[in-house]
Amino acid sequence: MQNALDREFLENGPIHRLPAGRILNEIDSEYFLRNVEMERVSYLAVNYCPFCGRVISRGLWNAEKKK
Repeated sequence: MQNALDREFLENGPIHRLPAGRILNEIDSEYFLRNVEMERVSYLAVNYCPFCGRVISRGLWNAEKKK
């Protein structure tokens, strides 16, 4: 995951601190897949780590914690 963050495939941080771009979904997460298409950046929030499958979104993490 760190390699993906270093290569800017993923962004990590609160949604209000993302560099300019379009957010494509409404998942409560601090991890976003980054897509650059024709100099336009889009972000897709993710629920699960794309590498290990672990829950990383705040919404799902809080739901699991309450169980």
